[in-house]
Amino acid sequence: MTFTTPANQAITIDDLARRAGLPVRTIREYHTMRVLPPPRRKGRIGLYDAGHVQRLELVARLQHRGYSLAGIRDLLDAWDSGTELTALLGVDREPVALDETPLRLTRDELFSRLPGLDAATLRKAKDTALVRPDGPSHFVVRSAALIDLAADGVRLGLCLGEMLDIIGVLTAGLDATATAVARAFVERVWQPVTSSDSAAELPGFLARGRVLLLQGVASVLADRITAALLDQAGDITGGAELRAAIGRISTGAVRDSSGSLQRRSPHDDCQPRAGRALE
Repeated sequence: MTFTTPANQAITIDDLARRAGLPVRTIREYHTMRVLPPPRRKGRIGLYDAGHVQRLELVARLQHRGYSLAGIRDLLDAWDSGTELTALLGVDREPVALDETPLRLTRDELFSRLPGLDAATLRKAKDTALVRPDGPSHFVVRSAALIDLAADGVRLGLCLGEMLDIIGVLTAGLDATATAVARAFVERVWQPVTSSDSAAELPGFLARGRVLLLQGVASVLADRITAALLDQAGDITGGAELRAAIGRISTGAVRDSSGSLQRRSPHDDCQPRAGRALE
């Protein structure tokens, strides 16, 4: 999606929607979800400018790369507060930001990125495959996002070891899932197609399939974690506050094939397990 508007030209929401190729109601939903700044008001008319056009272009590119609207909102909030967008996205020229470029750090840089890191927690970080040694004085971090998550937990007052335990639960579960998916792929896709007339198309299928799988896993895992948190919220002190926090970070919308957004409860897709009713 590429469309241009002179910097000093004011346009209406109908003009903006036409240039963006979006329904007007989608523009309004973007306002509600805080991915598009409000227009300048002239009486009862909202006027948009080149900045709104550029923001819609950016939203479209991020959606194409697999970001949810909630993720885009968080990225743009951080960007508006002064954080470089390329820093948030990692290597912005990669085809899909979901697969991060590994980060190589010196020992001092790693200890600076992870407050509270010591010999014991470094061993735990290695055991979870969060970091691995790379030569005598460097480490490779597979996911800078997980490093940042652990650091955020420490800044919140939590123990680094506890944050690394959470990451360990994730990586252990992913190991089992990866093994099962790989076995099913080899048995049901690779071996049957290798002996067929479509064998030459397998590398392309694998390349595209890897991207689609990463996007799908991120979406499904986000919903499953949300549902599990809602399930936990029914039995803990502060459960109502946890449910409210989940509601604030959920998009509460679905998009149809025309690009139109429809509001819905974020709990519609993330019901707690075992049919537990919410208060």
